Amino acid sequence: MRKMFFFVLAAAALLLMVPAQNAQAQSGSETPKVEIGAHYTLLRFRDLFVDGDGVTDSGVGGRVTFNLSDNIGIEGELNFFPQKRSNSLSVNPLFIDSTRTQGLFGVKTGIRSDGVGIFGKIRPGFVHFGQGTPLPGFSSSGATEFALDLGGVFEVYPSRSVALRFDLGDTIIRFGGLGFTSHNLQFTTGVAFRF
Repeated sequence: MRKMFFFVLAAAALLLMVPAQNAQAQSGSETPKVEIGAHYTLLRFRDLFVDGDGVTDSGVGGRVTFNLSDNIGIEGELNFFPQKRSNSLSVNPLFIDSTRTQGLFGVKTGIRSDGVGIFGKIRPGFVHFGQGTPLPGFSSSGATEFALDLGGVFEVYPSRSVALRFDLGDTIIRFGGLGFTSHNLQFTTGVAFRF
C-alpha cells in the first residue's frame, strides 16, 4: 500500500511537469507574484522503535511564495509544533518533553487556471527538536535533523488576492545520529494573500 502511494505521488508529480496550455494566460489575467499565508498542519511522526506506530502532532505556521511564472514558484515555510511528548521514549524520536520546529524551502511546479491550481513540490529543510530530556548520546540543547518534503498541492482561488491551499506529502527526516530515515505523512491547510 505504501509503495502504491509513492508510485501515484511520483506519477502525479511527473505529469505536472509536462508543459500544458495555461487557461489563465489565455484569459489575460496574470498570476500575482507574491503570496503570504498562514496555515494549520498535521505531521504523523513515525516511531523509531516500533515499525508502523507513531504519533500525530498538530502545529501552525507561515509560508511565503514567489511565483516565477504561472507554473513555477519558490517558497519557504516555517512550522511550530508545540506539543511536549512525555509518555515514552518511543513516541518522540529524540527527546521527551521537547517541541519541534520545521523549516522547508524549495519549489512547486504545476498547472493553474483562474480558479484552481495543482502542483508537485520538493522542499528540503530541517526539523529542530527543542530542548528536552535527550536520548543517550544526544545533547540536551536539542538537535536539528535534515528533512525533505515531497508531495502535492491543491489551490483554490476564490478571488485574485486570496488562495486556499491544501498540501499532502511525505516529510522524510534523516536522523543522522541514529542512522535512521523516517517517512512521515504531513497534511497542511491554510489561506494566503496574493500581491
